[in-house]
Amino acid sequence: MRVARVLLVLESGLLVLAGLFAVLIGLVLGSGNTIPFAGAQLGGAGAAALGFFYGLLGLTALYTALEMGRLTPWTRVGAVALQAVLIVLFLSRGDLSISTGVSVALCLAVVGLVLTPTASAALTTSSPSSSKG
Repeated sequence: MRVARVLLVLESGLLVLAGLFAVLIGLVLGSGNTIPFAGAQLGGAGAAALGFFYGLLGLTALYTALEMGRLTPWTRVGAVALQAVLIVLFLSRGDLSISTGVSVALCLAVVGLVLTPTASAALTTSSPSSSKG
């Protein structure tokens, strides 16, 4: 579980950083600078919207990692669903580069780690923070 949490935090940082750069390109540098995405060139508001989406996914990954540290039962499903969304997003960028391969491998590593029997056992037992009295 600890390694999965670390990978989620790493993923969160990368997504937020990518989002900030996309927003920077879209809003500060203007529509003359574009980001390739899904066979199109996004500039201006489109690049900013993509950046905000990346940032939102990054913050979701961070929240999921924090809740996983508290052994909240929903984090297993949440982490797998988030990774599925990210894999679709990474593959829809339209380039099959080393970056895409590393990003998808990171997603698959998180999924593999949260689906292990030990992770399942840790998330199904009651955590100290959730017990009353």
